[in-house]
Amino acid sequence: VTGLRHVEMCESIHLKLTSPDDVVVALKCVYEANCKPSSAAPFTLDMSYKKVLAYDCLCVSYFLSCYPVSQLEMRGCHMGDKGADMLVKHISNEVTSSLLLELVNLSGNDLTAVGMEDVMKIVRTSSATLRVLDVSGNRTGDGMVSVITEHLQHNNVLTKLDVG
Repeated sequence: VTGLRHVEMCESIHLKLTSPDDVVVALKCVYEANCKPSSAAPFTLDMSYKKVLAYDCLCVSYFLSCYPVSQLEMRGCHMGDKGADMLVKHISNEVTSSLLLELVNLSGNDLTAVGMEDVMKIVRTSSATLRVLDVSGNRTGDGMVSVITEHLQHNNVLTKLDVG
């Protein structure tokens, strides 16, 4: 499949996407393979430095709601607030169970305070597992540190937070 650097179906999956179009292709590939990795081998989804559209973020949201993803790397994707809104569409659904995210890197995505509020839905849903959160390089302003801190109060496992 074009754009997939490494895929070992049903044991572990690391998706390194090389273009925004690969999001849909990768999701379709995983779906058609009926791949359900064990909890010992969750997915890593890395889309770093690929400009994504809101629709791509919606596809990622669906992926996060259906598959165990431990690492979400979307640094430098320039998703903006609309992309952040789409990223949490399926995550904030009441039917969705808790996420298994351990690392979330959304640095350099042109997020404002509005987009960061959406990102915090991911943080709340992953409060038992989230160890690393990087939201540096966004346009959130100084007031967002207190908002982020407020949303992290129930997270006992976070070891790294980058808001710089």
